[in-house]
Amino acid sequence: MAAERFVVTYRVTPDDARSIEAHAKDICLEETVEIPEDAVPASHWEQGIVGIVESIDERPGQPSDYDVRISYRADIANNEIPNLLNVLFGNISIRRGIKIIDIQFTDQQIASFGGPRFGVDGLRKALNVYGRPLATTAIKPLGLSAKELARLCGGYALGGLDVIKDDHGLIDQHFHPFEERVSRIQDAIRDANAKTGRITHYYPMLAGRFDGIEKQAAFAKAQGCFGVLIAPLLIGPDTGFYLARKYDLAVMTHPTFTGTHFHDPRHGMTPAILLGTLFRLFGADISVFPNYGGRFTFTEAECQDLAEALRGSMKGLKPAFPSPAGGMTIEKINAMVDAYGHDTALLIGGALLRYSSDPEVSARAFVSALEHAVKSKRNQVQ
Repeated sequence: MAAERFVVTYRVTPDDARSIEAHAKDICLEETVEIPEDAVPASHWEQGIVGIVESIDERPGQPSDYDVRISYRADIANNEIPNLLNVLFGNISIRRGIKIIDIQFTDQQIASFGGPRFGVDGLRKALNVYGRPLATTAIKPLGLSAKELARLCGGYALGGLDVIKDDHGLIDQHFHPFEERVSRIQDAIRDANAKTGRITHYYPMLAGRFDGIEKQAAFAKAQGCFGVLIAPLLIGPDTGFYLARKYDLAVMTHPTFTGTHFHDPRHGMTPAILLGTLFRLFGADISVFPNYGGRFTFTEAECQDLAEALRGSMKGLKPAFPSPAGGMTIEKINAMVDAYGHDTALLIGGALLRYSSDPEVSARAFVSALEHAVKSKRNQVQ
């Protein structure tokens, strides 16, 4: 029985005079056996262990660019995140002019990795929020005491925000140690929830040395946190997702340290592949990304493709929330609702601090603007 294969589409811009066929063969060899072609055992060719070029198409109007589809045996990646990433973009990431633009996984791979454990519907049920995007924020700035951060979060929860996450720079620093910060913030949010009758979740950031990260996940769970924030490329692409599964925690992913994959238009992988397809496959329930029109450089098309990768059909995976962020303001809520629709986790961070010194006032303004935008959109449809 032939081994199942998954297919990766690379956009290749040759950087020398060799043929595109030669470049494609380089990828096939480099990502599997990593030896010269004439040294590959005959049995490896027969068994399909070396990558197989399925097709090569020159891009219309782009005579120097080619879309190369290469299939790999799924058992080489063995349904493990580090192995999969190594097959997808291992040694060839060191080359130039190679960009992943699509991946077609096998049904068995998708079932094995599992994707979001809660997803859009699960988080809505846990928060009891329906018919509108989630209102989320990031706790800023780094350097406040744990007491000050707890006061801020308590106000945000009283004002009606759905998810409050650590900023990705809030780790186990001495001015707001992880355990003190998490326990104080959870207490403040618990008190606010009791007063409002609503549900607000807090997602602390897991970061640090390997032996400390699991203690953080266990502590967050013991304190009643529903989920955690992870930056997969800081702590290792597998670590945070594994701990979230082990401790039954939802996952919000942060894109820090991913930027070099996107900045060269002819190399790396698209934001939709890394922050969308792969993070969703590995288990992200919410994926934060820099929205167009903010302080970063993603285009509108890239953001829409990313949202589609998180919410679109993917052989049974639960959809995840796209979370456009990065310089967003209350004034941009209408545009974001128009662009992304209801199944979105809108994230406004520093702008809430600028809006008012009272976090409850800022949060209420955020939620009010969000509800007004949704109502206006609904009226337009009717």
